[in-house]
Amino acid sequence: MDDTEVQLIETMRVDPGPSLPLLSWHRRRLKASCEALGFKWPGESLFMEIGRLAAGLDPEASHRIRLLVDRSGAYTLASGPLPPTPEPVQLRLETRLLQADRQWLAHKTTQRAWYDKAQEWLAAHPNVFDVVFCDAQGNITEGSRSNIYVQDLDGNWLTPTAKGNILPGVMRQSLLDQGLVREATVSRTDFTEAHAIRVSNALRGWLQARLLSAAPQGR
Repeated sequence: MDDTEVQLIETMRVDPGPSLPLLSWHRRRLKASCEALGFKWPGESLFMEIGRLAAGLDPEASHRIRLLVDRSGAYTLASGPLPPTPEPVQLRLETRLLQADRQWLAHKTTQRAWYDKAQEWLAAHPNVFDVVFCDAQGNITEGSRSNIYVQDLDGNWLTPTAKGNILPGVMRQSLLDQGLVREATVSRTDFTEAHAIRVSNALRGWLQARLLSAAPQGR
C-alpha cells in the first residue's frame, strides 16, 4: 500500500446506555498518531459526531463504531452490532518471527500487511480468537488483533512492554492507567507456562484466554 493511501483506524465499543467507555483513550491515541505520522487532526467536531451516532443506536445493545481518517483529516464513520464474545478465547502461538515495518507498527492504520496471513488463517478457523507473535529476541509482542497479558505466580498481570514494537491498545492503556496491569518483558516461556492468560482490545474488552496445546496445521 502506498503511504499516501494509509488511513488511521479507531474501532470503538458502544455499551448499552449508550456509552463510549474508552472514548478519551481513543482520542488520545488518534491525536498522537496524527502528530507522529503527519496526518491533519480532524478536529473536536469529530467527537461530537461520534456522540450523535452513538446516541442514535439501540440503547439496549452493544455496538461498534469504526472510524477511518485520511491524511487530509477527512473521516468516515460506520456502526454495527457487537455480539458478545464467549470466554475463554483460544489463541495460537505463531512459530515464525514477526517481520513488520516499525514505522507503522505502533499506530493503528490500514498499513498492517504483516498480519494479513494471520487474519486469513483466523477467518478459516473461527474458533480461534487470535494469533500471537514473538520478536527476534523470543519475547511476546502482541496478537494480530489484541494485546497480551500473563499472570505471574504472585497474581500480577503483566503485558509486553511497548518500546515501539506493539500497537498501544486503548484497552491496554486503560488497564495500565488503572494500575490493573504493568509492563514487563514477557518471554515465549513466560507466555506458554503462565498461570493465566488474557487478551484485550477496544471492542471485546479484557478477556480470559487459553493457548492451543498445538498449532493447527494449514496456515
